[in-house]
Amino acid sequence: MTALPHPARSRARFQVTIVVGSTRETRTLDESMSWLIGRSSECAIQIDDPSVSRHHAQLHPTADRVELEDLGSANGTWVLRALGAPSAGAGERRVEPNGRTSLRIGETVRVGEARIALDWATNGSVSHARLSALPEPPVLLDAAMRSVYELAQRAARRDIAVLILGETGVGKGLIAQTLHRSAPRAGGPFGILNCAALPEALLERELFGYEPDAPGAATPARAGLLEESNGGTLFLDEIGELPLGIQPKLLRVLEDREVSRVGSAQPRAVDVRVVTATNRDLLAEVRAGRFRGDLFYRISGLSIRVPPLRERPSEIEPLARHFLRRFSMSANEPMPELTAAALEVLERHSWPGNVRELRNVVERAALMANGHVIDAEQIVLDVPSGHAEGPDSWDGPTRVIDTREEGERRGLEPVERERLIAALDSCAGNQRRAAELLGISRRTLVNRLNKWKLPRPRKKEPPLGA
Repeated sequence: MTALPHPARSRARFQVTIVVGSTRETRTLDESMSWLIGRSSECAIQIDDPSVSRHHAQLHPTADRVELEDLGSANGTWVLRALGAPSAGAGERRVEPNGRTSLRIGETVRVGEARIALDWATNGSVSHARLSALPEPPVLLDAAMRSVYELAQRAARRDIAVLILGETGVGKGLIAQTLHRSAPRAGGPFGILNCAALPEALLERELFGYEPDAPGAATPARAGLLEESNGGTLFLDEIGELPLGIQPKLLRVLEDREVSRVGSAQPRAVDVRVVTATNRDLLAEVRAGRFRGDLFYRISGLSIRVPPLRERPSEIEPLARHFLRRFSMSANEPMPELTAAALEVLERHSWPGNVRELRNVVERAALMANGHVIDAEQIVLDVPSGHAEGPDSWDGPTRVIDTREEGERRGLEPVERERLIAALDSCAGNQRRAAELLGISRRTLVNRLNKWKLPRPRKKEPPLGA
């Protein structure tokens, strides 16, 4: 984002937009006072979030600039560059504890998990496009990723069909959210449907809605996601998995802007932007007869490719620290420090599961860390033997720690055993969720439970009469 023209010089004033989770508030900064930021009720900008210190930071507006001061906060005060700024200002910089820095228009301050965006107070609100410049994911150090987000923001303001391409776990959903937040319809609903998660009959009902099979039927009528997202955006993830029988029905909705519920011939008008994503080569799917060519050309007005994590190594460390900070705060525990050896393991890994895999590995390491330090021994990378990602497979240096072999050779058997027990306890015995937390398949989890002679948790039976 480039700097905006300076408003009238008679009295320059600034405004900030505070974003905490899904809530937003815009405040105009009065130059006659400094603005205290923190959890305390004394603060002019009060942010009730455990990641924010009671007196975290302070804004000092003057006639021509705003200075940001850190007040010795526990989690630090960070400044994120504005999208479109020169690359020399890329990334995220920390304000020295009890130090000051000048803010530029368009820059965003990170205070714990809250975001504060600075803008000129030329009107009553910050535009959707500018507000959506809050970086998602939390770091945008890689030039290719900055280009992806900037392209998404430009596309959002136009009525063009967008197809997001990328491997599993790269963050395609975050790009879809950016497209929604940056669009004029940002105030409308944002629906999500994974086309690979449901059988065809249920998927059709979820997408289009349904009417009762007969008058007086027990099942009431229900609107589908296309209707529920009216006025907003519907994100169809894994569109390449959409069954052939549903594809022409979706095409008709996109062409006619009308939807007919299952069991009804009455069309209903809908105004919804459909954004799609896939990790498949859809042109190859078209040639193979598994995906309709007319639907492909309808959804791919603009294709945006999200690069895999192995192509943006500069983001591995800051992303790891972000996930570690969030995981620690969710348990009200201090954030462990990553040693140089642990970072070396992370930076040399190929990340076939991309950002999602990195988050799992970091959370697992935090769970297993003894004290406040995560060393290389806690960075456990589970990669199936013979793993490949197809044409984009990684052939660079990789260090994989296999707990079944490394653990036995180094006398770390208790570590894996305790890790399995801790994961199952945190998931209330749900083996599928425990396997996801550990970053392994459910079959691998069962094999390791058998290896350590641990009893497999059984699904709890409901009480009698329930």
